[in-house]
Amino acid sequence: MSGVAAIRYLLANSAALIAVVPASKIMAGTIPLNTELPAIGVQEISVTDRNTVDMASTSVMHTSRVQVSVLSKTYTTQKSILELVRKACPNTNGTLNGVVVDSILPDSAGPDIFDADAVIYSQSRDFIVKYTVDRI
Repeated sequence: MSGVAAIRYLLANSAALIAVVPASKIMAGTIPLNTELPAIGVQEISVTDRNTVDMASTSVMHTSRVQVSVLSKTYTTQKSILELVRKACPNTNGTLNGVVVDSILPDSAGPDIFDADAVIYSQSRDFIVKYTVDRI
């Protein structure tokens, strides 16, 4: 399991968000071409393991940067969905969709992007997710 699974779970279970973007359009990974908008993609940007001196523990803490990208047909919709994303991922911990989460904290938002040919507005917001997994 991963930080992506935890973030996607929070997004797909936010009543306010899925009223605007159906849970089926909140996707782990990239958004496929020709997907009807609005849509949201959730991707892992980076992950680091917390190393310990003995390296013999049965589990390890990962720190993952998870990026949530919003694609829409209007700038206003892009901004309102991004705000719903922020609200759907509060500073939290606990077990989310089978992921043992130590913390989820908001990080930076990316730039506004506009594809004039496709008429797609997009922006992303990052979250830092610390979670524990069993060693293999």
